[in-house]
Amino acid sequence: MRSAIATGTVLHARNDRHAQRTFRYPVYMADLDLAELPALDRSLRLFSHNRRNLFALHDRDYDRDLAALRAANGLPVPATTRLITNLRVMGYVFNPVSFFLDYDAAGALISVIAEVNNTYGGRHRYVLGPAQRLPDVHGRVGFRHVRELFVSPFLHGDAGYEFWFTAPLDGDAIDISMHVDFGDHRTFVAKFSATRRPLDDRALAVAALRYPLMTLQVISLIHLEALKLRWRGVPYRTAPPDHRPLSSPASILSRRA
Repeated sequence: MRSAIATGTVLHARNDRHAQRTFRYPVYMADLDLAELPALDRSLRLFSHNRRNLFALHDRDYDRDLAALRAANGLPVPATTRLITNLRVMGYVFNPVSFFLDYDAAGALISVIAEVNNTYGGRHRYVLGPAQRLPDVHGRVGFRHVRELFVSPFLHGDAGYEFWFTAPLDGDAIDISMHVDFGDHRTFVAKFSATRRPLDDRALAVAALRYPLMTLQVISLIHLEALKLRWRGVPYRTAPPDHRPLSSPASILSRRA
């Protein structure tokens, strides 16, 4: 089976007039072939699909109407879809971003649906297809999309995202980068680099021991970094009711009115 655990690091780097910060932390993420979910649910003791277990994947944690979303955006039907995500651990999960990677019959990455969650309960799916495709760079597949969801209370303005993927269908490694650009200035970079190992009970047990309560650590690190930025005096704004990005002081006032 193609499903795997991807073990590696996440890097966050910010560079603007308010703060210059870089940090890394070790993580793992599930790399699941969606067609294999029934078989994984049957064969693994430590993983369940839509049932409670030490590790679990629940459909209700995602907007899973992928076929309708692809059709509405003119995307081709993929031969294979892989989901890069955090699993539920002892019932809890928070996913800053999950990636549905679509491959054609030849194993080429043709489109991506990036499902982004903020810590205020907002969710948005970025559909990345031919219209958003960038020229490949050294085998990396890239897409560009305007920012449409409020995520960070410390990054405001009219921003664009670039997503870059080195994710061969049967490769031993995966690399995903997301860049936040304000005009020509690259303000923020997030990067996930990992080695893929077959998803089995042994790999899940090792993950549970090496990264206890991984999803709780993710949300804790988000809030810890937010506290550090507040301490530095970086301008802070809370999410508006519609979870749209705040683009300027004028728009902030109009949204509060």
